[in-house]
Amino acid sequence: MENYMKKIAFLALALAGVSNGAHAEEFGVSTTLGFESRYIFRGVQFAETSVQPAVELSYGGFYGGAWFNLPVGDDDLVVTPGGEELDLYAGYSAGLGDGWSFDVGVTYYTFPDLASGFFDIFEEDGDGLGANTVEIFAGLSLDAPLSPTLYVYRDFMFDTFTIEGGVSHSVPLAEKTSFDVGGSFGYVIDDDAGGDYLYGAATADISYALTDDASAAAGVRYGGSDIAGGSLIDDSIAGTTKSSGFWWGLSISSSF
Repeated sequence: MENYMKKIAFLALALAGVSNGAHAEEFGVSTTLGFESRYIFRGVQFAETSVQPAVELSYGGFYGGAWFNLPVGDDDLVVTPGGEELDLYAGYSAGLGDGWSFDVGVTYYTFPDLASGFFDIFEEDGDGLGANTVEIFAGLSLDAPLSPTLYVYRDFMFDTFTIEGGVSHSVPLAEKTSFDVGGSFGYVIDDDAGGDYLYGAATADISYALTDDASAAAGVRYGGSDIAGGSLIDDSIAGTTKSSGFWWGLSISSSF
């Protein structure tokens, strides 16, 4: 289950160029190698220190890719033993005119270190064979100040709807350096009573253009949720849990 800002970064690559209402019909490859001190997804922590490589292929408005979470060390949470994750996704994005664009797709979340096969699906009634889930999504974005986005997600295995809005902005600091900030706020609606919750996150990064096609970034994040009991941002060293907290990340991205 991807870190929010990493997923948005890849969606931004897919949506890049649609503001003029047309896609360049050409093949593209984008890669990212990230390092996060915590793996947080929709306000919930699934692992501590993690390496997060990803690759995406695109042609015109179509795109597809793979995102990995590979924990470092032995301090991962019990929620997902080992914390390893492979997410496969595909989608289509296009311009709607007047700065608007849409994005639709599907994500398959898999957990290689759990006792289930690649095609074993989780089911809340216990009839499923594993932990893997399928989620569809649809979203809108606007080419305007703060680059607002609004997405809706439906996970068919966990029976949840998620509504998530986001904003981002980049401030040039020098010829090759920028200060990039972003934020998100979402609401998870669970078909089961008592499972709904709010979450949010904010990021701040310094980005540096290594070449015309590659860049590096480093920064801090803050996020959490209102889940009862504060079962996230677990610090296994301090032995504490709380509902929100800080973490940090590094990344190197390229496209060609």
